Amino acid sequence: MTRILIGLVLLFVTIGCGSDDDDGGSDTITVRPGESIQAAVNAAPPGGRVEVMPGEYIETHGGQAAVLVEKSLELIGLNDGGEVKILPGPGNTEGIWVRGTEDAFVEDILIEGFTVDGFEENGIWTYYVRNFEIRDNVVGNADHVGIYPQLSAQGLVQDNVGFGGLDSAMWVSGSEDIRVINNEVYGAPIGLQVNVSKAIEVDDIEAFDNVVGIALTHPLASGLGENVDKAFGYRSESVLFTNSAVFENNLPNPVSGGLVGQLPTGTGLLIAGHDRTWVEDSSFVDNDYAGLILVDFCIVAGGTDEDCAPDDNAIVGNTITGNGMNPPDTPFGDLASDVIVVAGEGTGNCMADNIYDTNVGADGIQAESCPPFPGF
Repeated sequence: MTRILIGLVLLFVTIGCGSDDDDGGSDTITVRPGESIQAAVNAAPPGGRVEVMPGEYIETHGGQAAVLVEKSLELIGLNDGGEVKILPGPGNTEGIWVRGTEDAFVEDILIEGFTVDGFEENGIWTYYVRNFEIRDNVVGNADHVGIYPQLSAQGLVQDNVGFGGLDSAMWVSGSEDIRVINNEVYGAPIGLQVNVSKAIEVDDIEAFDNVVGIALTHPLASGLGENVDKAFGYRSESVLFTNSAVFENNLPNPVSGGLVGQLPTGTGLLIAGHDRTWVEDSSFVDNDYAGLILVDFCIVAGGTDEDCAPDDNAIVGNTITGNGMNPPDTPFGDLASDVIVVAGEGTGNCMADNIYDTNVGADGIQAESCPPFPGF
């Protein structure tokens, strides 16, 4: 009798827990080369896990996104044995797209371990997503944005590489409470862009060989169009930028039109009509036009707005040297220097304890000390 009872218990446990011989458990699906990642995502339960083995994956379902996620999910590339590479298939303009709505955010997302390359729009895009992590991915040659948290919140973007394309390697837009930690961006018109967002922490980023290494820009450059008023941080930007290296951003601009086409090659950090930025303990060196530019957005980009001027930006304890040595042929080329400040009617801007040799306008905001970072 005892043996029978033990056997029944073991049978019950086996049925209740599911098999983990091949797929890691009842809530885990493993995808192998030749199989569809999208099919696995569709089959996974909310809160489940999809693990993808090394290989190249080209989806054939014809959807806008190669991989569309609309539920809580862990999507993991098991890349210890080689790349897990997602390439465009027929009709795919987006790589991995996590899509919620204004009224129904997708919650609890992890995307880790993928190489996503060559999509016409975005590589990894979160849209109305909350509580997400994008880690250890390599995303390149997206014609719009490589890694793109948009209208999203409570996110971590860490240990990724973004490169190439015709807009931004990384872009945080209309979002709140996002940490961008230990990433590398290169070879793009803009390495990292942030706008209409609040409580954004950028730490330990390397930006090099871009047209502009880092761009913190005005809402008119948000890319949100008529949805800009739905952004968490509309007119309420706040960015903490620390411990980063922005160097040799001297890529000739590959874009000829629009706002991106107007970007001056050779720029380290561009703060254009952006408010409440704290830039601390970072280096901006060997950028051909300028290490750091603080400017009224409408002066450089045209157009009108109720507030184009940058306000309440603090630039403290940075090294800004070796810049402005080979300026591009632009209408503002004669301003080339380590630091350029053309803040228009902007107020509350401050610089202190920085190292730089040349400047235009920086003396107007130079101070013995700036107010400490007040927190988010």
